[in-house]
Amino acid sequence: MTHWVEVLLKIVDGPQRPVIGVARATHADLGPRVVYDGHHGIVPSYVGFGLGEVRLFRSGRKTRMESLDGKPLFIADGQKCWVFQASHEDPIETNELNTRIHDPGRELIVSRPVEHWARPGLTRPTLPIEEVEFIGRRCWKVKLKTGSEGSPTVLTVDTETGTVLKQESEEGSAEYVDCALPEKVSDSTFVWSGPVRMAHNVFAEDRARSIEQSKSNMQWFHDNVSALRIQANVLVDFTPTEVRRDPEHPESFEADFEKGAGRLWRRARSAEDWLLPVNWTRHYPTPIRAWSTHEFDWACALGLGPGSLTDATLAQLQDTLHPGQDVIGIPPLNPRSR
Repeated sequence: MTHWVEVLLKIVDGPQRPVIGVARATHADLGPRVVYDGHHGIVPSYVGFGLGEVRLFRSGRKTRMESLDGKPLFIADGQKCWVFQASHEDPIETNELNTRIHDPGRELIVSRPVEHWARPGLTRPTLPIEEVEFIGRRCWKVKLKTGSEGSPTVLTVDTETGTVLKQESEEGSAEYVDCALPEKVSDSTFVWSGPVRMAHNVFAEDRARSIEQSKSNMQWFHDNVSALRIQANVLVDFTPTEVRRDPEHPESFEADFEKGAGRLWRRARSAEDWLLPVNWTRHYPTPIRAWSTHEFDWACALGLGPGSLTDATLAQLQDTLHPGQDVIGIPPLNPRSR
């Protein structure tokens, strides 16, 4: 019986001798999907199998992926990465941490760091490891589940080299069509010595291009539609869609209206500062209009930008909320971020 630790020792640092082969992916037809990918600062580079076959060179943590006609697509020497894009001749020079390598087939393209496999309870076989044959080579077949709710992944691993020859997951599958084990592959295979674009420069260029495009679009609007300030009255439904109350202050409440586009507050009349949030909409800070009657302090905010809650609108709202009760002042506001 093959133990999981035996397989790990083979795959953790990538193929233990050079492997060259042709690989392809089959993408699952899952319909529209939402992919969340957060980052801070420099935009990551993206790598993955396309629709056609590619040639893969693997040796340890080194990778070279290229088209069948020899055009490089992705190169990694274990520290640096070079990501090639169809729109540029020069690749982006970056590192693996700033490179997103998507399934199907991530395990074929790069080898995960040891920390990925070492975290307790995350990645473990769900069935006994099988011994199988794939493209003429003796392999282990391992069914894994990542995390408590992770989707299962099946890896077919070459027993001699530790190369992941096939990966199956809900995103699809990727596999070698054939592979060879040369005695040696030149180190230059896994290095790019030509011109490059640095990741931080690409980020700055993309940002500058986006700003310039935005300015150009605004100028076009001014020139072809209107250069005047465009204002019009908008009907706002102040009917609450959610009301929150504090049992310790039974006469007070906080309510959302227009599906969160605005808020309405009330408390018992007080001379103490009233702490109200100002950063709960995209128009930050959100202006707050407040007033007092004999019994209560009231406040309202509308997240449609400064000036959206006009005096006339506020007067209509006051007449609806407390008809016949005069406005006698303004409570002391102390807006806060939240």
